[in-house]
Amino acid sequence: MLYFLIFAVAWSSAQRADIPPVKDGVMELKMVHIVWRHGDRSPTKTFKADLFQENAWTFGGGGWGQLSPMGMFQHLTLGKKLRNRYVNDVNSTYNFLPSVYDQKTMYVRSTGINRTLISATSNMLGMYGQDGYGSAAGTDFPDAQGWPRGFVPIPIHTVDYDSDHIGNMESDCPRREWLWNLAQQSEEVKNWRNSEAVSSTIDELTSYVNETWSLEDFWIVPDALFIEQIYYNASLRANNTWFSDDFYNRIVAVNDQIYMFQYGIFNNTVTMQNMNIGLELLKVRSGPLMNDMIDRINTKSDCTYSNNATGCHWINGLKYFVYSAHDETVYAVLVALGIERFAIIPHGYPLYSAAVSVEYWRNTTDNNNYFKLVYHKQSGDGFEVMTSEIEGCSGDYCSMDVLEQIARKLKPDQPIDKWCLITESSSSYSVSISFLMFVATTLNYLFM
Repeated sequence: MLYFLIFAVAWSSAQRADIPPVKDGVMELKMVHIVWRHGDRSPTKTFKADLFQENAWTFGGGGWGQLSPMGMFQHLTLGKKLRNRYVNDVNSTYNFLPSVYDQKTMYVRSTGINRTLISATSNMLGMYGQDGYGSAAGTDFPDAQGWPRGFVPIPIHTVDYDSDHIGNMESDCPRREWLWNLAQQSEEVKNWRNSEAVSSTIDELTSYVNETWSLEDFWIVPDALFIEQIYYNASLRANNTWFSDDFYNRIVAVNDQIYMFQYGIFNNTVTMQNMNIGLELLKVRSGPLMNDMIDRINTKSDCTYSNNATGCHWINGLKYFVYSAHDETVYAVLVALGIERFAIIPHGYPLYSAAVSVEYWRNTTDNNNYFKLVYHKQSGDGFEVMTSEIEGCSGDYCSMDVLEQIARKLKPDQPIDKWCLITESSSSYSVSISFLMFVATTLNYLFM
């Protein structure tokens, strides 16, 4: 028995040892960032006249916005698919990560909401928590009755939800709200809102539910109806004679366009207060996440190929970084890359367990950095390489310079926690800062 235990521990340790680099010709995989949406959930809220209020939703602990067993299974399934793509086992595509969990190789970050935290746990269960994956009882999990065989707990890190400007696109950010209010005053948004097709749809919905909606809250109704069609379809249609597939598709189309406007996607450049409103909206929505990724990639590159290894210990072993988040988080990446029109058709937003993977590759011949963009559309799908859809890219691999230029363009003018507090144009802010510095310098001179 002792011999078997020693053998099991030694074998498990071997699985954590350095594995050969993953290569595709002259390209070598160095790091993966993946952003996914949580799985199926209950509505986060609904309209007042809805038959299905909070007490109608009992799964996942009950109440609004909780992950369902279906949602848990969707991420279990995605975790298994990610294992087959990245983990070192016989069915792997890349043999990139060790077959047994090694804490140095991966970091999982979730927004501070139940459904994203449990989605991350479910995903890790599929990726590293199954019996037969090579983990050893007594080393990787308790060898005790009652503990699920093969289940390896993996830490899920999080931050305060309201101040999470990287994962939560609805974090507390006065600047984002200020920009959105400006956008709604633009001719393009006003003309769209006042068009016959849109105004009639909104007016019709208002008369049905006896409730008015701001554009930013309009999503509540189609979101609730989408979920109710999954769980209460017969009752939904029987108790709401106004509900039809045609009307539902109409309100979804309205909501999809609102979504696009909120992310700065306009038919024409919208300039207000000497600002490109679309670009400014992207700076506060997509900018923090895109720059978080590119900064980590650059650190990985510098630490791998620089003679100065000071402060690099944490990044040298890191290969896999996860953002467990929301449809808007995935959307933020797709919009930043300009591929949302390819990735989410026919739907206007990423579906449950949608995932976008940004793979960092190094060319071993020219020693330059490249990336590959891979998309998982929904549960049950595989992975589609979409790099060539990005402007400036062709083929499966694209120069990292393209990704850096995108991140640089969308980088907030200050750290995002400070930039979110600025509710004026960049030019006005610069003038204000210059004036304040002038006043400070003058006062300092006078009182010397």
